[in-house]
Amino acid sequence: MYYVGTNILDRISRARNKRLHGCQEATRYPHKDPFLGLDLLIKDTKEHTKCVYLAEIMRQYAVYGKTHEVQFLNAKMIRTMDPKNMQAVLGLNAKDYGLQPLREGLAMPLFDHGINTTDGEAWQYSRSLIKPTFSRVEICNLSSLESHFGRLLDLLPRDGSEIDLQPLFSRLFLDTSTEFLFGKSTDTLLPIPSEEGELFIRSFDYVMEGLGNRVRLGRLKFLYRDPAWFDSIRTVHKFIENHIDNALEAERIRKQSGQSEKAEHHRYILLNEMVKQMQDKLDLRSQILAVFMPSRDTTAFLVSNVVHALARKPDSWSKLREEVLSLGSQSLTFEVLKSMKYLQWVINETHRMYPISDNNPRVVLNDSILPTGGGSDGKSPIFVRKGEYISFNIYCLHHDKDIWGADADVFRPERWAGLKPLWNFIPFGGGPRTCPAQQLVSTEAAYVIARLAQGFASIESRDEHPWTEAWRIGPHSKYGCKVAMVAA
Repeated sequence: MYYVGTNILDRISRARNKRLHGCQEATRYPHKDPFLGLDLLIKDTKEHTKCVYLAEIMRQYAVYGKTHEVQFLNAKMIRTMDPKNMQAVLGLNAKDYGLQPLREGLAMPLFDHGINTTDGEAWQYSRSLIKPTFSRVEICNLSSLESHFGRLLDLLPRDGSEIDLQPLFSRLFLDTSTEFLFGKSTDTLLPIPSEEGELFIRSFDYVMEGLGNRVRLGRLKFLYRDPAWFDSIRTVHKFIENHIDNALEAERIRKQSGQSEKAEHHRYILLNEMVKQMQDKLDLRSQILAVFMPSRDTTAFLVSNVVHALARKPDSWSKLREEVLSLGSQSLTFEVLKSMKYLQWVINETHRMYPISDNNPRVVLNDSILPTGGGSDGKSPIFVRKGEYISFNIYCLHHDKDIWGADADVFRPERWAGLKPLWNFIPFGGGPRTCPAQQLVSTEAAYVIARLAQGFASIESRDEHPWTEAWRIGPHSKYGCKVAMVAA
């Protein structure tokens, strides 16, 4: 927690800045507990548990304004769904806002520091470690994904019988991400998967659920004391440490033999590159887990959401399939996938409708200005002080009818014809901290969807429920992705 200065010079300087920029206060949420805001924290927690949080947070913004103030423990927090404020926080004034004071220690004992938990030089160092992993050359290499997709294809019924695709997509992208990051896949899609892989996937899923609970508790994270969660962390650590030991040994042998780096690998493997720059096992474990944690779920839930939507929109599936089949025998390369307009519309509309991330908090590192949200009309700037908090909501932004029209709650890929969204569409964040895996996630999702369209004439929903949120760190479909598929 940053110290909020209260001396007379600070007050004079801040009062001057507020007058200079015409700042006014935002509408304040009517807390029952005005000192710590525990009433809202408890309310949010219950709504997450009941899987109704997204609808309730939309209602809150409708009642109190697209930017309003709440009490977050012993500090002020500005909640916003306004794209101008998001541009200021993530882009124009990004240096004034940080993550480390909020997230430092939050993932302990899973990992300590990494690209998702640090600011400044530590963040720049972590980003430099992983940036080559997501280069254009590596993203274009889809042969590994195809081999794992082939295993998935073997598990899919072709006679119209029901199957839940969400857990299969989770296995697919667990297998691809472990190969991508560690150089060795968990191979959970094999007919007889390894016991180690099965234990890891169960443990990791449980770890992610518990970590989501800790994230929502914030500085009250110490209240989460589930013994099974700590046991699952130990299992995950053991799995990761085995890969680290192998990578360290391989690097030792490489140095002794004088083997060139180019001859050693035909593909960039993150862990192998990390051990060339650091040998501390705890540091390696933290850095690799900070990358692995989002890489497994993000693409799996995105693809699952795409199929969930298309299974309810046969016309959209037909249009997508027509576009894919028009390619003939042309290979599904990075460039080809990017050129497929309707496929890209489907992916964008899925991001907009069904979030893979939600609230994104920041700590104010330096006194700053939010461009809008203050005053009775909500149009005046807001002055935010060092030590206060900002939380922007991507789900609400993507469902704002003032931006997307009266049918904002309807899945309609055609709305993207001619659209060039800026700060009103940020599924991967924006500014300097835009998700470095954005292109990889989009490319792999597009590839899997296109391959499904090649192989199946129709996909029909077998789930009576609408898309309903469930929570790990971010939201996913509570009822999975239950469909019937008919082969072409």
